Amino acid sequence: MKNAVGREIPDFLLVDGKEVYQGKNYMDGKYVRKASPCTRRYEKPQESKLVESIADALRQCGAKSGMTFSFHHHLRDGDFVVNMVMKAAIEELGLDDLTIAASSLGNAHDPIADYIEQGKVVGIQTSGIRGRMGEVVSKGKLKTRAIIRSHGGRPRAIEAGEVHIDIAFIAAPTSDCVGNCRGIGGKSNCGSMGYAMTDAKYADHVVVVTDCLVDFPNMPASVEAIDVDAVVVVDSIGNPKKIASAAARISQNPRDLMMAENVAKVIAATPYFKEGFSFQTGVGGPSLAANLFLEKYMDERGIKMGWAIGGICGPMVEMLKKGKVGKVIDVQDFDLDAVNSINQTPNHFEMSASQYANPANKGAFVNKLDFVVLAALEIDTGFNVNVLTRPAATRTRRRARSAASSSPR
Repeated sequence: MKNAVGREIPDFLLVDGKEVYQGKNYMDGKYVRKASPCTRRYEKPQESKLVESIADALRQCGAKSGMTFSFHHHLRDGDFVVNMVMKAAIEELGLDDLTIAASSLGNAHDPIADYIEQGKVVGIQTSGIRGRMGEVVSKGKLKTRAIIRSHGGRPRAIEAGEVHIDIAFIAAPTSDCVGNCRGIGGKSNCGSMGYAMTDAKYADHVVVVTDCLVDFPNMPASVEAIDVDAVVVVDSIGNPKKIASAAARISQNPRDLMMAENVAKVIAATPYFKEGFSFQTGVGGPSLAANLFLEKYMDERGIKMGWAIGGICGPMVEMLKKGKVGKVIDVQDFDLDAVNSINQTPNHFEMSASQYANPANKGAFVNKLDFVVLAALEIDTGFNVNVLTRPAATRTRRRARSAASSSPR
């Protein structure tokens, strides 16, 4: 069967209710019955949900082989929680046939590649997969097909029951004893926790893992205690200095700057570039550089941005502080400037990934956007975009440059 862009999709992939992509408006007017997670009733008030260890939390939540555990990636390459949980599940409890349903996976999670090769982790559902995990999956060592979803498609699949989460693990910079948790106020601040919100609402069990226990009530909570089963305090949930990557900096490459300036020129030439326009930018170097050129055109026209969404970085926070954008709403913060801004700078707000981009809800933010500037690995003349795999020629060139830079002169 062909999808909406004319690509033939093999029938063996269209199982368990999966269907081909039918175009951007194919869900218009359809009803999707939201999944109902199991909810444990408490006959008496819980004074505390603190448990001694991740292994104890797993036992309390009835962890067993064959389950699906979910994680969020707000700490990005600084995350420690995925590895801690999977080690406890596999090496302490002896579980196997596990599936990881994460908002993204990266170099921080290289140890999980060993569990894939051992057949302990048999399923991966994510929006991105890098490092050793990506390598072993690409070599066919995962027992089942990896499922890649967009950041909006993931909460849609969770809400529709396509992916059922048995236990969601929330890496929380701060939490109180019953599980009200936030992305700020501790030593491992990550800012917005928008990817964790849908997991917490729809998982059968929710475990908060924190390295900073604070007094009750920890408000405003990104994930509320009413959805939390257990709270575990560990030495460290991650290294926030690794949230920002090299890509999340304004490029100084002349080619990238030329692209960014051309993007701003195109935006400024459209009728949508007017007072109160809405905007989303990615965190690639050229995308961030486009902000600077766009600000110049805004100043020339005497207009302001109405609101901006994203993954947010420092440059957009600076525009907010200068009064050049009305509101900034984000699912994830990509550098420490943005982390330190959310809930501190007036009109900088947090939102869930579902509210951001779920195509099956009643009004995602992306439906109201005027402009989006995002980076891609390759694009064809039909505007089909690849953001997942780097073309082989690019890899070869990068290896050649790396070898040249390391050669003795």
